[in-house]
Amino acid sequence: MSDWTLSRAKTRIDRREELDELTARIRYEVRVHLNGSTAHNAYDELTDIFAIGHAECSALLKHRRVLPLWERLLLQRYTRRLYGKAVSATVGDLPADAGPAPAAAFGPEIASLTPDSGDTGAKFDLQGRGLVNVFRIAAGRHGEIWPDRHDVATTSARSVLTCSAVFLRRRVWHVVWPVYRVRGLRLWKL
Repeated sequence: MSDWTLSRAKTRIDRREELDELTARIRYEVRVHLNGSTAHNAYDELTDIFAIGHAECSALLKHRRVLPLWERLLLQRYTRRLYGKAVSATVGDLPADAGPAPAAAFGPEIASLTPDSGDTGAKFDLQGRGLVNVFRIAAGRHGEIWPDRHDVATTSARSVLTCSAVFLRRRVWHVVWPVYRVRGLRLWKL
């Protein structure tokens, strides 16, 4: 093997380890909430939820071009499922050295995270906010608007754990056949 091939293989392994570490952080945060409901003051403002989600999503998508095509497709699905369309679409709009996402630049995206009292299916993220964002909204002050707030937080947290467990075991065939069973839903795509 040439030096370039070995270097690329090493870079892919390093990037996969970074992805697994970032996924483990998300899983840890969700498990802490499930095993002992703690109040999260960092999730009281939607701009903070957006900034945290944006930073995590951009960290996941950083250096994605070193991965093979099938893994890039799974990573794109994974980030869109966890962080929603609004957050994952803005990753390319903010330079890496800009710091936290400014609220003035992403006003409509932050407004799309705002919960409504009539949200049906919020616990299954039928609005496309992202499972982690729904979990954080339910854990913060804005989640008080939902009558089934605890159920929304618990169900979205369990869905995050299931989704991330599937992503940690990613294989090529997940691109072709991405249907999995999850609590509360019959069919669900990663």
